[in-house]
Amino acid sequence: MRSTSCAAAGKRSEQPFPGSKPKSGRFRERLPRRKTINATIGSFVMTGHILIATDLSARSELALRRGLSLAKACAAQCTVLYVVDEEQPQEIIRDKQGSINRYLEKQITALLPEGSPRPEVVIEIGDIHDAINKTAQKHRSRLIVMGAHRRNILLDVFRGTTIERVLHTGSTPVLMAARPVEDDYDAVVFGVAADPSSKHAIDTACALGLVAAAQLTVVHAYTDLAKVQMSYAGIEPAQITRQSGEHFNMTAEKLYEFLSDTMISNRNYRLVFDEIDPAEIILKVAGDLDADLVVVGTHDLTGLRKVMLGSVAQSVLRKAHCDVLAVPPTE
Repeated sequence: MRSTSCAAAGKRSEQPFPGSKPKSGRFRERLPRRKTINATIGSFVMTGHILIATDLSARSELALRRGLSLAKACAAQCTVLYVVDEEQPQEIIRDKQGSINRYLEKQITALLPEGSPRPEVVIEIGDIHDAINKTAQKHRSRLIVMGAHRRNILLDVFRGTTIERVLHTGSTPVLMAARPVEDDYDAVVFGVAADPSSKHAIDTACALGLVAAAQLTVVHAYTDLAKVQMSYAGIEPAQITRQSGEHFNMTAEKLYEFLSDTMISNRNYRLVFDEIDPAEIILKVAGDLDADLVVVGTHDLTGLRKVMLGSVAQSVLRKAHCDVLAVPPTE
């Protein structure tokens, strides 16, 4: 298994990439060949609407804190949503609506500094993921903020988590808040597959203003099929090593070329890639760097695959110990 980590910059620098490095892998400075994108990442500030979905749990309080913090930082409009199960008796639903509204207003008052703009509190009745997506559509939300899911292995396998179902049936990026809010994100890991969904995820995170002040690490998993075939064919180890090295360098060049067309092309970033399961390397690097945020794209799936999704994004959402931004494909 071989891996590498390269610091890339829009301008050549003699200074090493700041911050911690993953615990494994080789490191080198590199100036990739790339096009220049006419964009300054620091100038991106999220405008529009943020939707915070809560179930009143401690996990959702992290989402409420993060969502309110983002809304305040970029002066975005904000709605706090709670969904009541429509299967309950109407009398219970009416009682719940009043008590939940009072509870959320009290919680928001405790979290916001005096004089701050207050978010709208909305109580909807219906299916949870459907109500979240409909509310996001109604407000044209640019971001949905939710808490980490409560783990239930059996239900997760057959139904998916609420976040996964929101992503499968909607088109709005979802930020899963899993850590206490401190300030801006300091260390961000992008999990990329060098495809349109990865480019869209990178550009969305930048356009939302989530990575403006962060140290960036790009993580990619690849497979060297030729090496496997040569091994089975009994090719000399030295020849396999040479071919593997060529494939390794070619993979790096393709990744730099791919990243040159994204909104981080003029940013310092570290590139880490390896022959390993994609979710595994993303989670490992995020853990090694104590990342605040992982950014992943999701893929457009239909039918049974949409219900029982075995994806990189799904694994990262279920196992990450930091915040995760999951970005659905463009419509």
